[in-house]
Amino acid sequence: MANDSKNILQRGLENIHDPFSDFIRAQTTSSLFLLVATIAALLWANSAYSSTYQNLIHTPIGFFVGEFELRASLKHIINDGLMVIFFFLLGLEIKREVLAGDLARPENRRMLIFCAVGGMVCPAVIYSLFNWSLDSQIGWGIPMATDAAFALGVLTIVRKHIPVSLLAFIVGLAIVDDIGAILVIAIFYTQEISAMHLTSAFALIAFLAVANRAGVRQPLFYFIIGVAAWWMMLKSGVHPTVAGVAIALTVPARPKLASGKLLDKAESIISAMQKKTKEVDVLGSKRDHEQVLEVRDFAERVSTPLRRWEDALDLPVALFVLPLFALANAGVAFSLSSFIESLQHPTGLGIATGLVVGKFVGISGACWLGLRYKIGCLPDGINLQHVIGVSLIAGVGFTMSTFIATLGFDTQPVHLHSAKTSILFASVLSAILGVLYIRIVSTKKHNKTLNSTPKSGAN
Repeated sequence: MANDSKNILQRGLENIHDPFSDFIRAQTTSSLFLLVATIAALLWANSAYSSTYQNLIHTPIGFFVGEFELRASLKHIINDGLMVIFFFLLGLEIKREVLAGDLARPENRRMLIFCAVGGMVCPAVIYSLFNWSLDSQIGWGIPMATDAAFALGVLTIVRKHIPVSLLAFIVGLAIVDDIGAILVIAIFYTQEISAMHLTSAFALIAFLAVANRAGVRQPLFYFIIGVAAWWMMLKSGVHPTVAGVAIALTVPARPKLASGKLLDKAESIISAMQKKTKEVDVLGSKRDHEQVLEVRDFAERVSTPLRRWEDALDLPVALFVLPLFALANAGVAFSLSSFIESLQHPTGLGIATGLVVGKFVGISGACWLGLRYKIGCLPDGINLQHVIGVSLIAGVGFTMSTFIATLGFDTQPVHLHSAKTSILFASVLSAILGVLYIRIVSTKKHNKTLNSTPKSGAN
């Protein structure tokens, strides 16, 4: 017989567990983990133990079976392996947003795409102007993307001064940004392509799409074929993170069966269990245990694999994958003189100006044009002033910008150093400018409201 009473240890554990669980799942927590990992990498790379940092990220890891050997540095395992999980999650979010989110409404989709394109083209043009005809011109894609995790973390600082819909707007903006960045990586940051391996990768991805249409829902099937597609993409020369997004687009977004029938049947089982004279005993009664499992199976069949897998990956990516990426890639060794020199370098100037100025001009300018010529509309509760604040915060491009920089300047350490330094500087400056702008506009609006309110007792 189950005992509903809780002992002191259980109550004490719940008092710790519930607040901790809320903290882990809070939107700001992922940004905090990313920030801590970034600061740790910077401190480590600039400490007396900097050599241990470099040795660690370049440590070869692998295994061999007979003559077959697979080995890579820890940094490559993170960038080419674990980051595929991040891009897979990104692909799931893109598909959900297009099917049922902000990108599903044509008028909102047009405005988001228009603003995002402006926020990608303008930074790329600015960077190209600073690096025209130089060997660093390959880095033009670095200032294009917005880091959604950091940008949302910055927005939560001023969440009392903004409408809730603005958070969804910047998520949609970052998703369209990421689509552009993924296309740029696939097309412009690929060296030599193996047609055979690339064809095999796309054939496997097409096979997953056909399986989706055929009603296949087993996670293990998608995992095995997905890993094979990732491996083929890795061998093809195209960056394997592209496979992560492509595989995600094949994940079923529809429930296996109509929800009405399944919910009715689940309800009948629950009703039958409630009518029992004795309480439900899932431990001692095999029948009760089977009925509870049946209800669980019904609930799973009513939901969609896309949503389940997105929820399952959200925390591991936010708390493990992205912080590991930051720890392995943000460790830039610099002094004050090298910091200034990096920002004066054409690479650094192009990235910093592109992220801070280019994002602001591109997004807010596109929004103004979109509203003026009725290309699209903004979500309810958002106006041009809000978008201007978002366009400043969108200059926080840490994760994706760093990722593209490692691809473009993998064999050019001087440019890579300047790129990482300028990305960090521009991201911090963009965050500060965005927060200050939103606070100032909010304060002015609040004061204007107070001044326009008639005083009680006035004649």
